[in-house]
Order: sequence, then structure tokens, then C-alpha cells
Amino acid sequence: MGFITTDANLFAVGMFLATAWFLIARPDLPPESNWPFLYYGTLLLGNAYGTAFLHPAAVYAAGACALIIRFEFLSTRLIKALVLAESACLAYVLWDCFQHFVTP
Repeated sequence: MGFITTDANLFAVGMFLATAWFLIARPDLPPESNWPFLYYGTLLLGNAYGTAFLHPAAVYAAGACALIIRFEFLSTRLIKALVLAESACLAYVLWDCFQHFVTP
């Protein structure tokens, strides 16, 4: 039993690693950071044009949270609540990527 190197599996491994890094780094990133845009752009393009194994609602919800965090002037509590909601969506993306490249 080996790892089958298809485009979908390589995308799943790459997004798994990027999502794990992003979940760890997100609480320390400033709200004005551009890293979420790079991450979500890659996630959306890869899911739309390459492999469609991620549920789009989770991707869109996390992207919407990132946009609200970036472009709104919010209180600290609301930013923390949105980061928590975004982290829940990212945990689902992490789990879905893990399921994709683990199951045969």
C-alpha cells in the first residue's frame, strides 16, 4: 500500500500542511496581514479548478471570516470570535484533506 501521486492527492497534502501552519499561525497574525488572502486564494482555485473534495460552504465561510477580520474595524472580542469561527472551518478543511489522502 503506497501513496498514489495524483493531482488531487498532492493538492490534499499541500493544503493539509498549509492549513496546519495557518491554524497555528492565525492567532498571532495581525488582522491586516495578507497571508490569509494568499491561502484562501490557493484553496479556492485549487478546489474550483482542480479537485473538488472540499465542501465549498466551509471554504467560503472561512474566507468570509478572514475578509471581515481584514476589512472591518472591530473590537477585540469580535475579532477573537471570528478567528474562532474561522479556525473551526479550517479544522474541517484539515480533517477533509486528511481523509482524502488517507483513504484509498
